[in-house]
Amino acid sequence: MVRGVSGCHKAEYGIADAASRLGRLVLFAALLSVVFAVAGCHRAKAAQGGKNFLVLQTNLQPPYQELVNGALTGSTIRLLDCAFRKIDVDYGITLAPRQRNRDMTRKGQADGFFLSRISSEMAIYAEPTSPLALEKWVWVSLHNVSDQQSRIPHPDQKVTLGVVLGSNEAEWIIDQGYQDVVHAPSLHSLVSLLQMGRVDFALIDQQAFARIRDDMKIAADQFTERFAHYMPLVMYFARDYTTSHPDTVKKLNRALTECGPAAVRLDHHEQQRIIRDEVGRIRQLMRAPALISALHNLGHKADPSIGDAPDRETIARLDREWQEASANGTASRLAADILQNEVSTYLQRAYRNRDIKFAEAFIFNRDGLVVGMSSPTSNYDQSGENKFSIFKDPSPDAVQIADIYYDPSTSKFLSQITLPLTDPETGEVVAALTVGLDVTAALDAEDY
Repeated sequence: MVRGVSGCHKAEYGIADAASRLGRLVLFAALLSVVFAVAGCHRAKAAQGGKNFLVLQTNLQPPYQELVNGALTGSTIRLLDCAFRKIDVDYGITLAPRQRNRDMTRKGQADGFFLSRISSEMAIYAEPTSPLALEKWVWVSLHNVSDQQSRIPHPDQKVTLGVVLGSNEAEWIIDQGYQDVVHAPSLHSLVSLLQMGRVDFALIDQQAFARIRDDMKIAADQFTERFAHYMPLVMYFARDYTTSHPDTVKKLNRALTECGPAAVRLDHHEQQRIIRDEVGRIRQLMRAPALISALHNLGHKADPSIGDAPDRETIARLDREWQEASANGTASRLAADILQNEVSTYLQRAYRNRDIKFAEAFIFNRDGLVVGMSSPTSNYDQSGENKFSIFKDPSPDAVQIADIYYDPSTSKFLSQITLPLTDPETGEVVAALTVGLDVTAALDAEDY
């Protein structure tokens, strides 16, 4: 159990062993008296014009955040510690139930709370960050139920559903219009209800389910899992805070990207389904005569506006300008030029083809430089990215499928699919196409 502290100085720096584990992270107890003590401490510092100090609320949510030997740790905590170090902001965390965390943020008693799904209701009083975690929710049922019961449940079906009380899943399932819902006090209780047949389906994060199932020593083959939803989990900052500190969220989002964006690995079944259903359509897109002709006109090299063979110093400068403009929501001069060439025009036209479920597409040459894109990419030089390794595979049928990530600009979950582009006359691989596949559309739960 985390021990409570009181007083402004102690509230910030009193837990030496936890602070030493987590750098600038300051951990507080989940006691209401301490919650208000911390909030009051923050207000005192703000009134003195001291260094920016954030008061944040959260709840235990393994494996993202959990107590180990009295210290709050987990992937989310490590990510936040890294990000806040980068932007030089000290912060404290108080543990409390999710609903209390939301209420405290709404009432101005805390600067923010996490982990939360994105919600239009919360947007009224708070602003979300980029995702801190990306969950894959699954419908879990007993393996021996009938075929009818094992289908994906719909709001109009007469089935009993189970969720953890106060969880993100609980909020979402009510928003979707499900009626017969049992709210279990914990994951352990929820799985027990499922085992006893008290609920037909449980909606759970796949990673959390695997962990609790192992803790309860239950064999995986007792259950059937079916994909339900991908859910980004964010931190919400109170509007009062973002009004007085307008740059914090933008700076934190950049730092979160640098420290490690939230991602989910596609399992083997999902990869095979994407190869079966989507890669063939993407290959048709690649082999279109209009695209091959546009690439020939570019000479398969760098954009004509900078010459055929820019040196590495020039490339680094152009990439820096590109990234700086992209971070500010604009396009550099080079990016704007590339957006207007024949290759980009083709990709932009293909984007409007709804048979292909992608949110972005771009082509880079063997130097790793973008030569065409449906919309501005975050960087110009792809030679340092994993996707550049596609050129190491001489096979024209090579395919690379990356982890799922959340794209806030499109509010979609994307997986970058990269394939080589081959000159049909010579068989030479001259470039590579990367498509940001809309995974939610590609892995529709109806057919999963």
